[in-house]
This record gives sequence, structure tokens and C-alpha cells, in this order.
Amino acid sequence: MSVLLSIVVPVHGVEQFLPRCLDSLLGDQQATDFEVVAVDDLSPDGCGAVLDEYAARDSRLRVLHLAENQGLGGARTAALPHVTGEYLWFVDSDDYLPEGALEAVLAEVRKRDFDVLLTHFEHVYPDGSTEPNPWRHLLAGSPLDRPRGATLREHPAILNSVLSVWNKIFRRAYLDGLGVEFGRGYYEDISVTYPALLAAGTLRYLDRSCYRYRRGRPGAITATASPKHADAFAQYDAIFAFLDRHPELADLRTLVFDRTVKQALTVYDSAGLVPTGLRPEFFDRIGAHFAAHRPAGYRYPGGLRGLQYRLAARGARRPYDELRRTSRLPRTLKAKLR
Repeated sequence: MSVLLSIVVPVHGVEQFLPRCLDSLLGDQQATDFEVVAVDDLSPDGCGAVLDEYAARDSRLRVLHLAENQGLGGARTAALPHVTGEYLWFVDSDDYLPEGALEAVLAEVRKRDFDVLLTHFEHVYPDGSTEPNPWRHLLAGSPLDRPRGATLREHPAILNSVLSVWNKIFRRAYLDGLGVEFGRGYYEDISVTYPALLAAGTLRYLDRSCYRYRRGRPGAITATASPKHADAFAQYDAIFAFLDRHPELADLRTLVFDRTVKQALTVYDSAGLVPTGLRPEFFDRIGAHFAAHRPAGYRYPGGLRGLQYRLAARGARRPYDELRRTSRLPRTLKAKLR
């Protein structure tokens, strides 16, 4: 029996957060046109037992237990053959929905008038404090916030908002037709979200907080030093491979390139993410990204950012670090970069 909305929840090592996530999804006993497919990604703690206990009480929850750990991307992919919904929502198991969010999303989904729906959200910190979506100003009141929605061409500022998968609801047939898949390791979702936003005929925005994303928890990739931050480059390759397969999107290539470079440099610049001994290699990977994917006729941004991009393209890590530290470059080097 099919449903309107399938919510996919990958689960690994989040026993202390999982009950709140599940309660937020299953708390409304009246809603029946959705299902939750949770994937126990060989969790080392008691998550599997928690999932089975909830599933025994609520038929809207089904549980898959994986024999090998697949990571976030692999766990989501493992769920897809088992979902029945017309629309998909990928919710992380350490996060949760605010009260009334599911019904608000279902009300939008029932209209069946979008390829991708983006929602407002909040950050939640370990001390319980919250912060509204810092990119809301890019979406609220934009063309996406009107009844007929918009495309990315009509509102390219979308690419400057968060590009994670969890605040987006996808039409299943549309997502299947893209021929994309979640990557492995860190940043696994951008190989899906970029193509989905780029190719969508209708993007819409729901200006209601429908998701609470935990920031700063131990083990979160945004707070963890790891060589896996370099996994982003494989996801970038997948995004540009998608663009190569879709020449009708060629005019968007520069927007995508600028956004990926900005993200890679942000990871490099953020203290405590790329391990010290791996920073030279990571910076070299940014230069290789320029060489592989820079669009024909590409023009560097102006100002300080343009200088940073030129240095990254040349693999000039020490001058880049000096520019970051002082916001200045030797005059002779600056002249060579123009």
C-alpha cells in the first residue's frame, strides 16, 4: 500500500537523540498518509532495539537492519527500494521536527505542485538555545515563496543557502529520473541536492520552521577534525559529471563552480576541521578542482575573494594563508595575480 510521503531516517550511534526524533515524527496519531523507513546502519549502541520497540507500537514505522555499516549516504540508498511514498524526506536521526511541522509539510505535499520543497528550519545547540535559519532572507519573500514557485535560474541565490538534504522534500519520480545517488563519507548529500535544485521545474519554499538541526554535538562533522572532509571533492566530481550529462544546464555551471570553491575554502579555513598534517594536501585538492572543473571563460570574483580564488587555483597555500591572516599580499605578488 502506497502513501503520500516517505520519511527516510538513517540511524547510527545516536541512541540518546533517537527517541526525540521518532517522537517528533510519530507523535500525531491522526496522520496516516506517511511512513517512516528507519535504517539501522549497524549501530554500535542500542539504536536497533529502540527502533524495533517503536515499530512494534506503530505500524507507520518500518525498520531495516543492515549487516554492514554503509554511512549516511549508503543507508539512505538502502532504504529507497522499500519506500512507497510519492514524495521523500530525508531526516537525520539526531535531529527532530518541531510540533506541527509534519502536518504543515503534508499539507504542502498534498498539493503535488513541486519537484523540491525547501523549508525553514532552526539550529539547536547543546545548551538548548536555538538560532533561526541564517539563510532565511534568501528564500522568504523570494520567487520560491509564491504559489507557482520558481526555478533555480529565476532565483540563483538558492545556491547560497544550506545545501544539505534534510530541509528538502523531493518528488520521488523526479528524483529517480535524475540518475544521481548519495555519495560515501562526508558531504554525501550534495551529490543529490545540487542536481535536484539545478534541474527542477518547480522549486517552492515553506516559510515555517519544519526542522531542528543539532549543531555542535560531539561527533558531528561540522565539529570534527577528520581526513574525511576531503570526501567533498568526490561529491563535486559527481555534481559536475551531472552537469556534463545535461548541456541544457551549462549556463549554471559558473554558479555551481563558485559555490563549490567557496565551500571547499570554508572547510579549509575553519579551524579544527582539516587535520594539520593534511592541510597542504587539502589545499592542493582545491587547486585540482579548479583545473578539472573551471568553466570556459571563467572570470574571478572581484576584491579579496578574487585574490583568494587566484591563489587557490595556483596552489599557492602559504600566500593564501598570509592573506587570510593579514588581508594583505606583497605588492609584487598581487601584480602577478591580476
